[in-house]
Amino acid sequence: MPFHKQNYYAFLWHAAFLALATAFTDINTVLPSLVVKAGGGTILIGLLTAIMVGTPILGQLFFASYLHLKPRKKVFLLLGINLRIIALAAVAMVLIHTETFSNDTLITSVFLLMFVFALAGTFAGVSYTDILGKSLLTEQRNSFFVNRQVISSLAILASAPASRWVLARVDYPGNYVWMFGMAAMLLLVASLGFWAVNEPDIKPSDDSLSFRAVLRAIPRHLREDLQLRRYILLVNLSGFGLTLMPFYVAYASHHYELTGEQVGTYLLVQIVGMVASNILWAKLVGRFGFRGVIRACIICGTLLPVLTLILAGTPLPVFLVVFFLMGMSLSARKIAFSGRLIEITTNTNRALYQGIVGATSLTTALFPLVAGSLILTLGYTPVFLGVSVIVAGAWTVTR
Repeated sequence: MPFHKQNYYAFLWHAAFLALATAFTDINTVLPSLVVKAGGGTILIGLLTAIMVGTPILGQLFFASYLHLKPRKKVFLLLGINLRIIALAAVAMVLIHTETFSNDTLITSVFLLMFVFALAGTFAGVSYTDILGKSLLTEQRNSFFVNRQVISSLAILASAPASRWVLARVDYPGNYVWMFGMAAMLLLVASLGFWAVNEPDIKPSDDSLSFRAVLRAIPRHLREDLQLRRYILLVNLSGFGLTLMPFYVAYASHHYELTGEQVGTYLLVQIVGMVASNILWAKLVGRFGFRGVIRACIICGTLLPVLTLILAGTPLPVFLVVFFLMGMSLSARKIAFSGRLIEITTNTNRALYQGIVGATSLTTALFPLVAGSLILTLGYTPVFLGVSVIVAGAWTVTR
């Protein structure tokens, strides 16, 4: 089998089982509900979101500046995913002993392990993007990103009833022990796809730089590459909406009970939104390219905070529209932003550019911490409306 075709299916294998694992540790529903169950509030939800979103962004520069000098990155990809498996299994073990820990000790332990999980994901993610970019033919890219999202969404949909059943039927903390344990097992199966990858050996370009040199070179790359500047601006502006999503569960807890069954329902509806929207995103990619899906992501991100404020307090089935739209937004982002980054990069500068994007996305990385404090002092309404305006501003960058 030609290596392009072999790698195509190997990456789809990984995507399917990664999606199954993701459903059990969803950053927008499962993790914030765990924080609330453990006695935490918006500040801790913001801290956990900053760890899960900000660590990968901030770590990209260091890891990318190191990895882009390596002609082969498969070993680093496997190292990163194995560390993630260990971190998830360790969280499950910690939660087994919840009764012997204070809430502060429990939260601290979980946060530290999720930091390891996020950091390892950054290490693996830089390698993943680089290997994926040089493994696919140009004519394979559009179909791969759409197919990956379809398969991932169907896999998540398949696991959603199981995760909902665990959350609803098993008492706390046993339900979260099962969630993290199953996530670790599924991620282990997903890693088998990477063992099957046949990585092309492409030497770094002659102007490959060290970490310090990369830092000094960032202004030059930004000056010379308009598409990179536009991409960074899109990531930052739209990222406000992405990092606000975990706070919707906290806001909902003030209007509805936060039972395991409800958290499972939020997750299920979010996943249905991801799956149902894939047909629409596939058509938009075919007609308008990744830019069309990016615009759709911006529209969803603009509407979400407003709808959350409007629909909170209505009957729960009506409020679930928020989580359906959240799923649509997440699906659009996964398809469009990964595809767009590969479009504007080459095999020799892809890892480096990913690091530059991370280094220039500090707003997105730090906003969850700020949002948690702002919500505590100003309330949800001003913060939600402000984010809606900021995300809407990203539309001008796509014109």
